[in-house]
Amino acid sequence: MCEKGLAEKGLKSDRGDHRKGGGSPLQKQYRIWLLLLAKRLWRQPAYVVLLVLIPLIGLAVGVSAQGEGGGAAVAVCVEDGSWAERIADGLRQQEKDSVLTYVFCAESSEAESLVLRGGTDCGFVIPADIEERIMENDRRKCVTVYETNASSITGMAKERIAEVLFQCYSEQSYMDYMEALSPELSDYAWEAYETHLTDGSTFDFRYLYDDQYSQQENDEADTYDMTAFPVKGVFAVIIFIGGMCGMLEYDRDLQEKRFLRIAPNALTYVVDVWLPTVFISAAALVCLWLSEGVRAAGGHFSPGTLLSVWDAGEWLSQIGRLIAYQLIVAAYCCMLRLFLRRRETIAAAIPLLSLGSLVCSPVFVRLAAYVPVFAVLEKLFPATYYLQM
Repeated sequence: MCEKGLAEKGLKSDRGDHRKGGGSPLQKQYRIWLLLLAKRLWRQPAYVVLLVLIPLIGLAVGVSAQGEGGGAAVAVCVEDGSWAERIADGLRQQEKDSVLTYVFCAESSEAESLVLRGGTDCGFVIPADIEERIMENDRRKCVTVYETNASSITGMAKERIAEVLFQCYSEQSYMDYMEALSPELSDYAWEAYETHLTDGSTFDFRYLYDDQYSQQENDEADTYDMTAFPVKGVFAVIIFIGGMCGMLEYDRDLQEKRFLRIAPNALTYVVDVWLPTVFISAAALVCLWLSEGVRAAGGHFSPGTLLSVWDAGEWLSQIGRLIAYQLIVAAYCCMLRLFLRRRETIAAAIPLLSLGSLVCSPVFVRLAAYVPVFAVLEKLFPATYYLQM
């Protein structure tokens, strides 16, 4: 009786310890397995150096980009007119969220000279009578454009300037309509317009096209204005490379018959691919935070600005995007496994797919805006989907 009582007591004690340990033996086994995989990564000096360098590179790129004026320069001459101040203010506001930097010129000849000397990528002259011409539907060739054969961001600059002009036009049209409809309510209408213009709850302006494809292209246009320079796209490619290197690790594990008793082959493959993307994503997150803080501080490293540049919502948003991208990379590598069976073919495919991501995905420039076939090719690489988030 005593032995039985002791046995039962011991059994209860074992169960209590099991509950205290937090999980079944299988769960403990998987935790140990993940810990071993993580330790294996941290024991690779090149990998550790890469993780340390990623945030430092992002910080250096942010500082150098801001020091050089931040992004591509565009010469703009806004001739003195009724919309001149509103246009200039609108363009300056755009500089906070765009890679384009505007150089304002007093004369049209100065804008032309800057483009010819290579001081700016392209130039625009907005005439003094721009309001009258737009309001009277005389919109063709009302803005003079200067560009060279080497100009690369003229199309993007046209869209940004057209956006500012359209905002001026929409404001003027709205006020003219309210004045004609009810002059006593015009002040209230303008106050409501200023309050709700940017939150998307009241006003929604869309360009109308004859075909649905062009409308879709216009809706996606803002996605590719790289507000964080190419840093975000470059590290999206690095995360993708990390996932493909995980394919090589799995191939080695399979040949050496590691972890066969711990997890199924399919799960081992997914974890081998996914785990490197987690660590690289963490480093990329710090990199984006640092580069955004440097931008907000005007090109200088400011701890105060750094702490306030992202609130809790922005942190959660950035982390959520990176997790979603990790899942995309894991799924993409699973599909690659169907075609790339041998270790040699995987190793040979990594530089090719990396180069394809840099060229076809909108990392530095969206080639689909110039060559339509890239609208299809860019969708074949996972970095594109992260840049669309």
